[in-house]
Amino acid sequence: MDHAPQRNLFLLVDLDSPLSQAHTDLLRAAADSTFDELTVFISLEGIERISRETGWTQMQRRVAEIYAVAAGQALQRDSLLKIDVVPLDFSAYAAEDMEPYARLPTAAISKDIQAAPEWWPSEMRDSMSRSSPEASIDRAAVASTNCASSTRAATPWTAYPHVAVGGTFDHLHVGHKILLTATALAATKRVVCGISADALLEKKKYKQLLEPYRQRELNVLLFLRKIRKDLIVELAPLTEPCGPTAVDASIGALVVSHETLEGSRALNVRREENGLAPMQLMPIDLIATPSSADRTRPMHASAENTALKISSTAIRAALAEKQQRGSRPLR
Repeated sequence: MDHAPQRNLFLLVDLDSPLSQAHTDLLRAAADSTFDELTVFISLEGIERISRETGWTQMQRRVAEIYAVAAGQALQRDSLLKIDVVPLDFSAYAAEDMEPYARLPTAAISKDIQAAPEWWPSEMRDSMSRSSPEASIDRAAVASTNCASSTRAATPWTAYPHVAVGGTFDHLHVGHKILLTATALAATKRVVCGISADALLEKKKYKQLLEPYRQRELNVLLFLRKIRKDLIVELAPLTEPCGPTAVDASIGALVVSHETLEGSRALNVRREENGLAPMQLMPIDLIATPSSADRTRPMHASAENTALKISSTAIRAALAEKQQRGSRPLR
């Protein structure tokens, strides 16, 4: 691959195995040569082969793995690269949604898969079947796509019409994006996202660097709309921990991190007190299956783990330190 900025990747990712060496190399090369925004479009290849017992875990780990490789590489060069991973099988993108990306430098890889998913247009399938780790997709290959749910394979996890998620979502980072992506893939109709109101954040560290509620709300909305166009997205300020989950009988599931799983059980207690059925708790964890490259290069593995585990507090701390350095008088 040359060193021209790569703004997009199209990857066919096998859901039941770690990223290939070729995927990993391409992701790292793209992160090295991109200085603004990298969108990774993936197709979760072989989704119909995955058992329902492992499907939810496999999906989130593939998404986390892609974020880890790209964000870890950017972290090593102190880059503020924005990275988004979009599962095209679920995105409901139409031709006009793909048009902005068709004008940007794009790389593709087929991972030795002979045929792209059937719902891809013929020109894109032909291009992918010819591609190699250094191939480029021309404009015609990405000019149109149709991801209608009727052509999508059934998911190997239980999906619910109405799914909730909650958080502060300050300085939207990789962990937030994995959580929101899992939420979007767990829903079939509506996502209800509770976002901590400013009044709840008075005791946060470096609170002067917290993004205001409206900015956090906008960032969440734009990201969810980028992941899936066909979902209703409802955003609600959280002035207390339960928010809409305590009173909305239609919410069937709540996506949570493993760190907040135990505390989330209290939300179901409140629902039962209100005469509502409990929500299914759908935990995610930020663990990516190490690629072959990670196992042979510990430096990469460390950076990728850091990229997954970075917190909003750590981001604000870094911003505070940067501000402090900038305010020091020159000697």
